[in-house]
Amino acid sequence: MGSLFPFRTDVEADAGNPRLVGIDEDAADEVFDALGSRTARRILTAIYDDPRPASDLADDVDTSLQNARYHLDNLSDAGLVTVADTWYSERGTEMKVYAPANDAVVVFAGDNDQKTGAFDALKRFLGGVVAVGIAALVVQALLAPGSLLPTFGSAGSETSPATTPSDGGGFSTMDVQRSTTTTTTTDGGHGLLALLAEPGVAFFLGGLCVLLVVTTLWYVRTRRRG
Repeated sequence: MGSLFPFRTDVEADAGNPRLVGIDEDAADEVFDALGSRTARRILTAIYDDPRPASDLADDVDTSLQNARYHLDNLSDAGLVTVADTWYSERGTEMKVYAPANDAVVVFAGDNDQKTGAFDALKRFLGGVVAVGIAALVVQALLAPGSLLPTFGSAGSETSPATTPSDGGGFSTMDVQRSTTTTTTTDGGHGLLALLAEPGVAFFLGGLCVLLVVTTLWYVRTRRRG
């Protein structure tokens, strides 16, 4: 009978709404203290990329497990991270899985009216990013389904080398391989341009630009009315 360990589940971080911290609030002291170390900032970045236990975070940022736990305690006290799940090691030891406590954290300097307006603008912008991303996926699926998937036989993929005799005047296997390598190296820029030309990608980038302009204008008008 095989062992039940290690036991790891997929963690879906249930992060709360964006958090706006006023620079004159008591909470700002805890946030600044927790993020005063570069290692702590790297740990928080890694957690936003993928929730994981302290041991994995220690390996990811190249620090000791004790140091990682120290920073995680500080980040938790500051309300920046939370325990989202529990995994088990090969020996059956419980491991806390850390995840972001908020979708985003912004430190803000200004009066209460400005803070409220900035918080509303931030929520509008992040909500708009999600909406634009979903719309971009729909556009891509309708106009160019499957075009972003890798295709076999493109530049850099496996090809069958030519095997003409070396004394027959044709290309040798080495010549074909060298040609394929050259094509792969010089075609990288075209691959990026092709990606940007995809309808879904173009829609997403254009939508972000429009969203940024609209959010900025909304915030400026709100401030003037206030």
